Amino acid sequence: MKRITILLLCLLTALAAGAKEYRVALGEVAGVLKTAAPGDRIVIESGTYRDLELKWVGHGTEQAPIRIEADPEGAVITGRSSLRLAGEWIEVEGLDFLDGCAPKGAVVEFRCGKEVANNCRLTNCVIDRYNPVRRDIANSYIALYGRHNRVDHCDLTGKLNLGVTLVVILNEERNLQNCHRIDHNLFGYRPVYGSNGAETIRVGTSHEAYSSSNTIIEDNLFDRCNGEVEVVSIKSSDNIIRNNRFWECEGVLALRHGDRNEVCGNVFVGNGKRNTGGVRVVNAGHRIHDNRFYSLAGGRFFSALALMNAVPNSLPNRYCLVEDIDIRDNLFVDCTNIEFGTGKDQERTLAPERVLFENNTIVNRSLCRLYIAIDRLDGITFRGNRAELPESYKADGFKFVKAKVAAAPSYEEMAEGTGAGRHPVSNDFMECYFGPIEVAAGEDLPTAVERAKEHDVIWLTTSGGDYVIDRALVLDKELVIAAAEGLAERPVIRFAGDKTDNMITLADGCGDATVRGIAFSGRPEPGKPLAKAGISTAVDMIEPYRLTVEDCEFADFGEGGFFAVKGTKGTFGESVTIRGCLFRNLSGDAVNYADEREDKGRYSADDMLIENCSFYRLLGLPINIYRGGSDESTAGPYVTIRGCNFEDCCNKERGSVIRAIGPQVMTIEECNFSNSGRGGVSIRLDETSWEKIDIRNCNFWNSGRILTMTEKVVRGGITHNKPRYVDAEHFDFRRK
Repeated sequence: MKRITILLLCLLTALAAGAKEYRVALGEVAGVLKTAAPGDRIVIESGTYRDLELKWVGHGTEQAPIRIEADPEGAVITGRSSLRLAGEWIEVEGLDFLDGCAPKGAVVEFRCGKEVANNCRLTNCVIDRYNPVRRDIANSYIALYGRHNRVDHCDLTGKLNLGVTLVVILNEERNLQNCHRIDHNLFGYRPVYGSNGAETIRVGTSHEAYSSSNTIIEDNLFDRCNGEVEVVSIKSSDNIIRNNRFWECEGVLALRHGDRNEVCGNVFVGNGKRNTGGVRVVNAGHRIHDNRFYSLAGGRFFSALALMNAVPNSLPNRYCLVEDIDIRDNLFVDCTNIEFGTGKDQERTLAPERVLFENNTIVNRSLCRLYIAIDRLDGITFRGNRAELPESYKADGFKFVKAKVAAAPSYEEMAEGTGAGRHPVSNDFMECYFGPIEVAAGEDLPTAVERAKEHDVIWLTTSGGDYVIDRALVLDKELVIAAAEGLAERPVIRFAGDKTDNMITLADGCGDATVRGIAFSGRPEPGKPLAKAGISTAVDMIEPYRLTVEDCEFADFGEGGFFAVKGTKGTFGESVTIRGCLFRNLSGDAVNYADEREDKGRYSADDMLIENCSFYRLLGLPINIYRGGSDESTAGPYVTIRGCNFEDCCNKERGSVIRAIGPQVMTIEECNFSNSGRGGVSIRLDETSWEKIDIRNCNFWNSGRILTMTEKVVRGGITHNKPRYVDAEHFDFRRK
């Protein structure tokens, strides 16, 4: 109703000034703009529009802008569609870009050809799930060019691929000192991407670090924007970031490059979630004041406050000296990390200089520390600060008091006044079906999977029965495929297609996929090719997924290119759990999440748990996980390998039983290595000084050594005893 009233007022104002109103289909707007005069109003007829590359150029005035508005019934734009907006004093309102993808570039760009937009506005619009077919194809939702443009009251959510959600471009003179305003928007949930380049907002690049952007980012809600460590990445000078709200964001507002930026009045609420952070500081002359930080649990680059160490004589794209910083009147409540000297290493050796930390309040109900000093503190002046901790102690510049502080705001309070306000959160998951669908051996299992509904359970009911499939079981919805309860033997899936394929393929839409109690057999069918994987992600997959594999067996696959469980390049598992499984007689790898090989910090699964599994007679690697490079924009993967047994595995020259390159946090505990890795190593690592690797309570019998870079990963409890198994003859490798 409010929106209709505003539209009526605008109409009356325009008519009073003699302006014209046009009512047209979406594809006709460009033609109308060729003759439209200042003050004219163009109303887009309601409907769904597909596959349109819109190019709008017009010229209004400050007193009489040209308004392009969707009919109150709505205009939905989908398919391969995009908008290019240029000229001056144009206002665009009410468009919904839903479930499509831009054919090239950003979904909305404030330029058209060689002409940029100035004094233009995009308001009350929605861009949701506008993604390409692959998550490693990079683009943005909105790219701002020109000067004095505004993006406000928009919903920008559902972004799953590489690229910044909203980017401010400063690549030439007419884009500098732009005074853009980005305000009152809802930046919705964005899952962990697993690589650098997944910021929500970025202003400039390192090339424009010392150029003034004068962009204002204010009154926005960032709701679980977890793409990478930099939720908001400032890479230019003289910007203002104020009165924004960050809700459970696994990342920080990063003053990454540039000087004289102001961060004030922002609220960060982490609720104790992993990697929730506040503000990270690089470069000089910044003012950080009147912000509130609640229950942020991130460390290092994800800290509530992190002042970075610098590289001597640094190039702009590395880490310049943190100096002349004013940090005052901020509130920190139950935050785990306030750090000075973050990132100190052999390259970053310069501690912050001329930093004033004044009139701040630190309240912590569980930790007896004010901050963490990674390097010297003589460049920081502490003055007039207050603190409340479980125990008091003497600290220069701090007075211990019983602090009265405001409680953290609720989500509803933080969301008030942001976004388009008309785009409801999808509740499709409420429409559930819970079979079970029973399939006996000899019946058409692939067709049963194809016909299943979301959340169905497919039960394989024949004990030890052969389920011969001629194509992959494609999981493009949330399903459970499991052995029926009470079977004496696992049902057996064998592949007999005319061309090689996976046995199970995870595709977009699979969400939570569970496979339980199944045997995957590589016994060949005469005249048929072998399967290429037991369970694998699809080649083109944009959506993150969660996979659970329990009590399964993968056996007798004699091709080196076979993988029992595999994450393919460009796909991402939010969680992968493999529990109680047996892998035996395999020529290829058992668990392979090692396809991201560009050494850019990318990886294929965030949380990985491999627990109580047995690996026997493997020529390939039992476990192969790779995150290459030294990029610190992500915090994963998190890997736990617990209670596993490795017998006669990967004894080839230079082989390794567990190859784990680059996990940021990894625990290997209570595992047994027997007659394994003899030609190479049992565990091959390539860890950095900041990665948290913990190997403890493991047994090594006639097996290779642990290859480590830091020699600090073994925590104790290492034994060298010959194992005794419950029943090795029948592949029960549990230790007595």
